[in-house]
Amino acid sequence: MLEGLEFLLGVTGGIAAYKACELARMFIREGARVRAVLTPRATEFVTPLTFAALTGQACLVDAFPGSSSQPQTDPYSHLNLTRDLACYVIAPATANTLAKLAVGQADNLVTACYLSCQAPVVIAPAMNERMWAHPATQLNVTSLQQHGAMVVLPDSGALACGDEGAGRLADLSDIFHAAVSAATAPHSLPSLQLQNKHIVVTAGGTREYLDPVRFLTNASTGTLGILVAQELIKRGADVTLVETGISLPVGLKPQLRSHHVVLTSFDLLQATTKLQPEADAIVMLAAVADYGPAKYLSNKRKKTGDIWTVEFTETPDILATLAQQRQKGQVLVGVSLEDTDWVQRAMKKTASKRVDAMLAVELSAELPFGDRELNCALVTADNIVAPPEIRPKTAAAELLSDSIAAQLIAQSSD
Repeated sequence: MLEGLEFLLGVTGGIAAYKACELARMFIREGARVRAVLTPRATEFVTPLTFAALTGQACLVDAFPGSSSQPQTDPYSHLNLTRDLACYVIAPATANTLAKLAVGQADNLVTACYLSCQAPVVIAPAMNERMWAHPATQLNVTSLQQHGAMVVLPDSGALACGDEGAGRLADLSDIFHAAVSAATAPHSLPSLQLQNKHIVVTAGGTREYLDPVRFLTNASTGTLGILVAQELIKRGADVTLVETGISLPVGLKPQLRSHHVVLTSFDLLQATTKLQPEADAIVMLAAVADYGPAKYLSNKRKKTGDIWTVEFTETPDILATLAQQRQKGQVLVGVSLEDTDWVQRAMKKTASKRVDAMLAVELSAELPFGDRELNCALVTADNIVAPPEIRPKTAAAELLSDSIAAQLIAQSSD
């Protein structure tokens, strides 16, 4: 897939540095040529010899020639390393390195290569969750994004220091896909192709309440909706996010035009219909419960030992409702999750709901609801735009964003 392409891998001094070894192998397995550069601190976690052995290329450390750790004396290594690159990947990127990159400080080879690089740059931060959440770090991330870098946001979970939260290096498959996408994307594509477009994105699973404390919901994590929102923002769109109380990445809220938290399908219907008149597009990715209780108990039901029989009714079809009242030129996109005939059923839904496109997703034992990857296809009412393929959610988000951008650009030219 990457035959003939050259990648530069920058590694900085964090505990996640060892994961960069496997990332290098992922590029090599696909036929790419990889060269690694390390900060001096990174060598305290991994050695240049390790990367040299994995890549078959000398691994450089110092920005200046003549030291014992520099295997060659090239005074222009920071310039020559970035010539003819497909992509420069910095993973992991510490808080210190993010700060240097954001202000253009070039006191080591990793940061100097960033300044000389004219190829796409992908940065994957990793650090303690308090350091990641600090306003200074978030300001640096925003600055790097505004200068064209693709930032693969860290995951949440247990950290090496014992803390819990956002800061773990993103899954290697997500970093790999981001780099491949950046390296192979058509460079003629405008980076701010969605500037001045207002797009509403919904995310998360709704809650249908039985009484004040009990509700029906689903396993939606809201990840796809968040990734789509981030991808649209990167392309210049003004994004409004309507979500159901999911965990948002640190730093996303300040980038949003507006942010709304809803709970039930009826709340979601009310919020989206209110936002619809000012939206150029609506991307319905929230997992709306198909059924809710026919009767809501205003007081908490007490445990009596009796069987509790609950009658259910269908919830509103929000996407179909939005389609009925949409304005001319407004783009509507949804998602369809099915365990049988999933592509054909998605095409039928696209036609019956009268929307522009749907992401068809297969539900299976191998890829259950909430998994990091999706077996998905992009469809219209009468066409399979992108065939079924197992994709990381980052790739699915790009696929949806490409479709939305193409439709909005087409509408503008009509």
